[in-house]
Amino acid sequence: MSLAAPDVSIITALYNRLDLTRTYLEQLDRTLAGVRYELILVDDGSEDGTREFLSELDRSNVRVCLNEENLGFAGSNNRGAGMARAPVLIFLNNDLVLHPGWSAPMLKGLEGGKAGMIGNVQYNAHTGLIDHAGIVFSPWGIPEHWGQNYRRVPNKGLRSFRAVTAACCLIQKETFHSVGGFDEEYRNGFEDIDLCLRLGEAGYDNRVAFESRVGHWVSSSPGRKDRDAGNIRRFLARWGDRAEGWGLVDWPRHYLRRHATTPWRLNGRKTLDALLLASGLRSQPSRWMTERANALRKTGMPDG
Repeated sequence: MSLAAPDVSIITALYNRLDLTRTYLEQLDRTLAGVRYELILVDDGSEDGTREFLSELDRSNVRVCLNEENLGFAGSNNRGAGMARAPVLIFLNNDLVLHPGWSAPMLKGLEGGKAGMIGNVQYNAHTGLIDHAGIVFSPWGIPEHWGQNYRRVPNKGLRSFRAVTAACCLIQKETFHSVGGFDEEYRNGFEDIDLCLRLGEAGYDNRVAFESRVGHWVSSSPGRKDRDAGNIRRFLARWGDRAEGWGLVDWPRHYLRRHATTPWRLNGRKTLDALLLASGLRSQPSRWMTERANALRKTGMPDG
């Protein structure tokens, strides 16, 4: 590996799952041929041998940071971003399945206009189904994965979204720091959505590069969902009013399309409301939507 200044800095926060980390490291060189990159591995207090493995890792393009205390996803990635030498930051989970050429369409997505966060299409490695191709919102303000369980999504080009997931995304370093990076008050959830919305508020355009495709062993890190209720309350306190409004537009067609291949999973009440909203026969949330939104704001749980 050349010692020349890197083109991109790849930042990966680790918490246990050494098995995934070993596989991930093997994939990087194989799928990034011709890309000068540095890899910054930030361990967040692993207890499964990861720290010992990292201390013995001898690669000229890899730097290791061992957190003294568990900082969570936001804090660990902010710390890695602070160490980065390249002008472009790539945030990657260690539970990805990477394929050759995945980075080129994403890097191209930075071209033109005021680019914010660039995401891609992600398949659920457990099922082989599309899991993510952008973020949309529900009428109760919660983000949902556009493309999840769809039959297909576009296979080329770019599309703007309000947000993308940070499991696999990239951004100009200067842009990332200009909006303050990830909000560390979130703990392992919603920090990526919040960051993208702050980028949008600052005039940046978040995009999905459809030609870039990776697999994802979804939510593999231990304790991934432990703080969801608090994260939801924090997110909705800041973004709830706007997100609920976006959801009245985003959600109806997303809900119907998501269940096109599994119509037996459609909920009658939701289906009727989705059809009424999508057709323009209704423009306001129904009672159950408002009740769910209020419960989420109060408790972080959909049913109070």
